Amino acid sequence: MKINNKEITRSEFEYIYNKNNSNNGLDKKTLNEYVDLFVNFKLKVAEAEAEGVDTTKTFLNEFLGYRQQLTKPYLTDDSIDEAYARQIYDRLKENVEASHILIRCKPNATPQDSLNAYNKAERARQRILKGEDFEKVAREVSEDPSVKQNGGKLGYFTAMQMVTPFEDAAYALKAGGLSKPVRSDFGYHIIKVTNRRPDMGKVLVAHIFKYLPQNATKEQESSATQKMDSIYNAIQQGADFADLARKFSDDKGTASRGGELPWIGFRQTVKEFEDVAFSIKKDEISKPFHSPSGLHILKLIDKKPIESFEEKKEEIERRLENQGRGDKGTEALAEKLKKEYNFSYNEKSLNDLKNLMKNIEAGRDSLTSVNALNLSGDLFTINGKVYPVQEFIKWTKDHPSNLEKQLKEYTQNSILNYEDSRLEQKHPEFGHLMQEYRDGILLFDISNRKVWDKASKDDVGLAEFFLKNKANYKWESPRFRGIVVHCKDNKTAKAVKKLLKKYPEEEWANVIRKTLNNDSVSVVKVEKGLYIKGDNKYVDKIQFKSGGFEPIKDYPVTVTFGKLLKNGPESYKDVRGPVTADYQNYLEENWIKELRGKYKVEINQEVLKTVNNH
Repeated sequence: MKINNKEITRSEFEYIYNKNNSNNGLDKKTLNEYVDLFVNFKLKVAEAEAEGVDTTKTFLNEFLGYRQQLTKPYLTDDSIDEAYARQIYDRLKENVEASHILIRCKPNATPQDSLNAYNKAERARQRILKGEDFEKVAREVSEDPSVKQNGGKLGYFTAMQMVTPFEDAAYALKAGGLSKPVRSDFGYHIIKVTNRRPDMGKVLVAHIFKYLPQNATKEQESSATQKMDSIYNAIQQGADFADLARKFSDDKGTASRGGELPWIGFRQTVKEFEDVAFSIKKDEISKPFHSPSGLHILKLIDKKPIESFEEKKEEIERRLENQGRGDKGTEALAEKLKKEYNFSYNEKSLNDLKNLMKNIEAGRDSLTSVNALNLSGDLFTINGKVYPVQEFIKWTKDHPSNLEKQLKEYTQNSILNYEDSRLEQKHPEFGHLMQEYRDGILLFDISNRKVWDKASKDDVGLAEFFLKNKANYKWESPRFRGIVVHCKDNKTAKAVKKLLKKYPEEEWANVIRKTLNNDSVSVVKVEKGLYIKGDNKYVDKIQFKSGGFEPIKDYPVTVTFGKLLKNGPESYKDVRGPVTADYQNYLEENWIKELRGKYKVEINQEVLKTVNNH
């Protein structure tokens, strides 16, 4: 069909028709009935477009934000992300013990500086391969400040606790293995794996804690030790651990829970604490021991192995995302799209760019120089679309790094942005969904302007509509419209009656509350409404002369003020809800008539007959 000369394809209509007409037989529409509804829908969208709703900042922000969420599954390879999460999970089931030698090298180091650092690392490696002791070599050449204390020994670690290149290399080595130089953002590492063991899972422990400052005197330490020894002896003689934790532990956050801490995994606490927590058996009590913060006595409550992959998957994906490692699927898709879109670099431009970057790294040039501005030509081509080298140079100013990383990131962003721009064409179901959402936002906005908001706020229109259709709102049983006032005494009731003579009915409730009550004293309680018999026992007794009620304590005098409406409402305000709904329908019908006259509608009946109704 065409509406206002805008073509609407059969596939779009088919998508909407089958989506909204597949509710298990409930309120199903015939094809022709649905065509009529669809035309009305598209006429409203046309009106929204004519009024420029689709160009407003509010619309664009909402629509583009929604689109961004929906594009995510199309711009990554989920199977690769899943496989990587499983690889990390498998690593989490094992701890690696390693030592390393670090030769520092900045991420944006010049090629010559990088080569010098690599060669220095390789010389250290060769010394070890020829039989020299790893720790000896580490102490002599490693540029990791901690080497003075640990001789390069890092202890045990597990997945996601080291930078990615280090982790990848360490988990690829067997016990006793030595790596080649491994580049990370810190520089080059030589890694030696000394042991591997199954992960220890998690422990649930309780502790009794005595704080000791780092600069504690001998007297302070002796006093704390004596206190913890006496607590430990009391436990050995049958005293309850939790009771003693509540009484004597300096960790007030856990003392109230009998000293119980959250579940602790590997390397989630200091080594001294961890060593004891993972070495004791269930219900066993440790002897007092030191940590950097003080003295502890531990009780092991429970122990559990690592969760299943399904339980752990969400946490792994979240942590990978936080570490900037959650893009394996994105990288894989970008490589796949390069082939699909015949991606290719312009070798001349690439070489010119590399020469410029070498000169910049050597301090002989800059990104704002004449040489940089004179670089011309295309850096690469995606599906016939060219990307000028100057666009890349502009981009690098806001993304400082080495050329290799910049090229990789810019290329990947460009190819994914190109894919993003083609999603509606490439994936029809995505295109239809986006069209549906776009039209839905426009429909809501224009309908709100023309019908819903207008009907709820148009008091003049509501009043006129009510008067023309008053017969539709008659009721069989009378109603009481007014207020029910519970008063402290008869004097207050008289004051209420006198007060109401000065104000219109719609203001009664607020005026009574504000005039007679204050922050500290309340002498009246007020209820306002439109009541039918049975709604309110006070109204039933006073107005409808039916039933009875017990006086309210502190408010024993109850009076009513208002009007008994026997045949029907006096004003649209008495039946605002139904009148507003009917007025909306009235506005809607008139609006559709107006749109049908304003915009041309053409339906191709032959194509309509081929619509797939399923």
